[in-house]
Amino acid sequence: MSNTNAAPNDRILRFHAPDKVFHSLNAITWFALLFTGVYVYFCNPSDEAAEMTMLAHLILGAIFTFNLLAFIVLAPDRFALILRACLEWDRNTIYWFRNFGGYPRRFFKIPFGPVEVPPQGRYNGGQKASYLLFIGMVAALAVTGWMLWIGAPVTGKLVYKWMFYFHVWGSIICSVLVVCAHIPLALLSMEHFKGIWRLGPGTISWEAAEHHAPTWLERDVIRTNIEK
Repeated sequence: MSNTNAAPNDRILRFHAPDKVFHSLNAITWFALLFTGVYVYFCNPSDEAAEMTMLAHLILGAIFTFNLLAFIVLAPDRFALILRACLEWDRNTIYWFRNFGGYPRRFFKIPFGPVEVPPQGRYNGGQKASYLLFIGMVAALAVTGWMLWIGAPVTGKLVYKWMFYFHVWGSIICSVLVVCAHIPLALLSMEHFKGIWRLGPGTISWEAAEHHAPTWLERDVIRTNIEK
């Protein structure tokens, strides 16, 4: 933990064990579901291969769903904290979009918006928008997945058709966003990347917290003397 007398080389607890378990299982099962679904839908496998792949898809879907429900039920304080942080939109959150965190200027030499990036809280504006999308899609894909499997008899053909297309193309579009934006931007903050993926404490350096989330560092770490 950090306190008001913390030195810059201190470690700050950013990711608790439930955060790390949920994130890891969600990421692994997401891409496993993507690959099995794409294989069946686009690759025209034999009936036997399609049946075996769909069985694996259903098992993975059960793990995917249980992971979300377990996080909500067993760690409601962590889920509520993340959701509350994503829904907290102040002026600096909105102003983040004036220059998209300075990334266009930093990496593509595009002088987009002001040079200065307004101080951000636990998540910046882009993270809040994308995490709300991801949370919504995780829930929606879990629901539509089960409805496509066991709800076909009670849904009309039109509803079933649109649920199917949403399930397939929604997952693909969201995966493209993850691969093209979420993962590259996560790698730019290696402290956070290692914190969420490493075995052991989900800590980050003081410098990383001060650079990426100064408002969170000041308000939720220093002032309260506890990581939130």
